[in-house]
This record gives sequence, C-alpha cells and structure tokens, in this order.
Amino acid sequence: MALLALLGGCALHEEGQQPATMPATGAFTIFLQPLPQEAHPLTFTISSISANRADGSKVPLPLSQHLFTGAELLARQKRLTTTVLPPGRYEGLQIEISEATLQSDEGRMALLAPQEGLTINQPFTINADRAETLFLSLASERLISRGVIFTPTFSLWQPERLLSSRKGFASDKAGLTIFDKRSMQAVGAISAGGPPAGLALDQGRGWLYVALPSYNLVNVLEVGSGEILGQIRLRFGDEPGELALSASGRTLACLNRGSSSVSIIDTASLYERNRIKLASEPSWLFMGRAPDRAYVTEAGTGTLSLLDLEHGRILATTELEEPPVQGAISNDGSSLYLVSDYSGNLLVVDATSLAVRKRIFTGGDARALRHDPASGLIYVALKSAEIAVVDPGALMLIDSFKLPGPVRCLTIDHEENMLFALADRGGLLWKVDLVSKRRRGEVELAGSGHSVVVMGQR
Repeated sequence: MALLALLGGCALHEEGQQPATMPATGAFTIFLQPLPQEAHPLTFTISSISANRADGSKVPLPLSQHLFTGAELLARQKRLTTTVLPPGRYEGLQIEISEATLQSDEGRMALLAPQEGLTINQPFTINADRAETLFLSLASERLISRGVIFTPTFSLWQPERLLSSRKGFASDKAGLTIFDKRSMQAVGAISAGGPPAGLALDQGRGWLYVALPSYNLVNVLEVGSGEILGQIRLRFGDEPGELALSASGRTLACLNRGSSSVSIIDTASLYERNRIKLASEPSWLFMGRAPDRAYVTEAGTGTLSLLDLEHGRILATTELEEPPVQGAISNDGSSLYLVSDYSGNLLVVDATSLAVRKRIFTGGDARALRHDPASGLIYVALKSAEIAVVDPGALMLIDSFKLPGPVRCLTIDHEENMLFALADRGGLLWKVDLVSKRRRGEVELAGSGHSVVVMGQR
C-alpha cells in the first residue's frame, strides 16, 4: 500500500505559503492471526521480536503486548506492532519466547520455553514511500514435545488481495487500517505520516478521501489498490477534519477547524473552488439532499448553519439551546436530526427554517448518530456506551443495546444490515447485527480511531 505522500501535480498552492512536507518513513505493521484450536490451553510470553536485516543486523520492534492466552485469541486477531523501520531489505523476524504454561485437568503446568530465538524466514522490503503489512500465524502441529517442551512453529506472510466490495477503512492515530468487513480482520495498513481525521467514500468511483489535519491536506486513494490518485493542499492552518461528499460525488465539503471555515472542492479537478468563513470553530458537517446544500454545526456556540455550496455563502443560521455535535438528514430532506453531548434529547429540526420541531428523549448524553435510510431509524451512540434506537416517525425511543465502551463514529452496511461502531477509546472497531443486536466481531486499530467507512454503507 502506498504511503499518503505528496503529489505536487494535484496540489493547490497559495502565494507565500510554505508547503507541508511529510517525513520519508517506512511504516511496518504485524498482525498475529487467530490462534488454532490446539492452542486453547496454552499461555505464552513473547519477550521480544526483531526484524532481521539482510546485512545480519537486527532491529527491535515495539510490542503492543507480551502475554498471549490461547483461550482469548482463538477467534481474535491481534495487532502486534505498528512502527517505522529503516528502509532496506529484511530476511524475516526473530521471536524470543520467555515463558509458557499449559492448563490441564490437574491445574496449570509450566512448560519449557525455547532456549533459542525462533527465526521466521520471509523476505520483505521496507521502502521510504510505502507501508508494509505482514501476518504472523501459529501452526497447530507439534505445539508441545515430550509433554513439557513448548515447540511453536510460526509462519509469516503478506496480505492477499481483497475484493474492493468487502473493504472497510478506519482512521486511527497511525494512519488507516484496512479491514475485511465480513470477517472483521485487518488486511492492511496505510501510514499517513500523521494522524488522519475524517473520511469520505465515493463508492461509484471507488475513491476514498482522507483528511490530514497536520499537513493541511486531503488525499484521494483508489479503494482497490490503495494508490494515491491525487491531493488537495489547503491553506496553512486550515487543519481539515470532517469530510462530506455530495450524492453525485462531484462536490466534496471539508470542515477546517483551524481556520473556522468550510472548503468547497471540485472532485473532477481536485481544486478548492470556494470556501465559507464561519464565526467560530466548526464541529460537524453533513450534506443536504440537494447537491448544493450542506449543514455545519459549531458546538462551542450551539450554532447550526445552512450552506449554499454553489455560491459559497451561508443561507441561514440559528443558535440552539442544546449545542449539536453531530447531525443527519431525513430521507425526504425535510428534517434534520441533531444530538448533543450535553443533552439527552435528539432534536428534529426543519431543514429550511432551522426551527426545532420536536425533542425526542434518547436516555443520555450523545456522542454520535447515524440515520438508516432503509428503515428510517436513527442510531444514537450515548456516553454510557449504549446505542439508542429512535423511530422519528413515532417520535420515540424504541430500543437500545449496550457496547463495551462509548462510541465516536457509526456507519451502516446495507449488504449485511450491520452497524460498524468505532470506539471512542481503546482503538477498537465493533460490528453489530442490527437484527439480533449482537456483536459479530472486532478489529484492533493502532490507537484511538476517528472515522470509519465501508463499501456498501448507507
């Protein structure tokens, strides 16, 4: 997967502006695949992992954890490391195991750990402008020899190509985690040189827009290959955050927290054709049903504004008693749904006049929401880690279910009728069946996430 590197041919420069530069780094990620059933009674400690360079030197890798329990990892993939390696050719990995135990009917028994490091031969190359992802698997055969010796065999392999229709992307502090939305396993990672923020997915074109606040950039990726297609360089200090794409895919709106503005970008030319200045720092941005309309919230002042993207102006503004943090629009475009992290109400607002029509109690302060155009229901992520299900037609809360922690971003896959919930903390992404309300898997990210999109989302 290509790094999100600078492509000068599609960048927009301002006179006197110092162009942002991204560091030339070789990003490297290793995932430990789910352990085999035979590892269920085992617990072992990996004291260290090193990458073996072609010249014979070893580069120590930071580990996300050291203790591995078979019973907990039979169906769970683990991110072992996400780091930066010096560019060059590598021959494989060296793994040091310091302890191992076996749970039996008589209790837990200590095993003899391998006295020497385990060498896994799998050549790979780290380039300064690319990211490398590898997968580590534990074989099921001969895990224990002579009844007391732990003799694991690991294999290392590169990711196989995944159909674009099964891909999902989550932005985290290290870059983008690419995952299989069906199996809920990570299949790759892309380093951005800095934490990415908002994502916008053009499913028709197969394009992914990625906001990079640290570099005042929006990059465009091809979903199938991960290659960079182009780049929009914004003004110094813009710090782009949330992104919203028109239904036609022709206009991309970019919320700039640093400059309190919204950039209006033509996606055919990747050129910022206009921008709208706001009175205070914006918090959320979403499109209206008309291709030239968008809505922006300013949580600090409780302001909601209707934007005219065609002419680059604000059409209407109102100040709400309950400062909105996220919003969505109804199927017919007549109503807006807004939630606040200071109120247990979901606001139903007229999309034209911006007047509050109704307040629907959700049960607690909110962090995020998602409107499902297929069912008409609204899913509200509460600070209590509950997901409240609201029927706006009946003007009432009709259901709720609990997740392991609070959520900051939601999206819905219409192909499987699944909800994808990005944890506010802990670096986890959960998949939930919207019929049974049961979790169907999770993906481990490289730290706290910001946004998630999936092919087939509503």
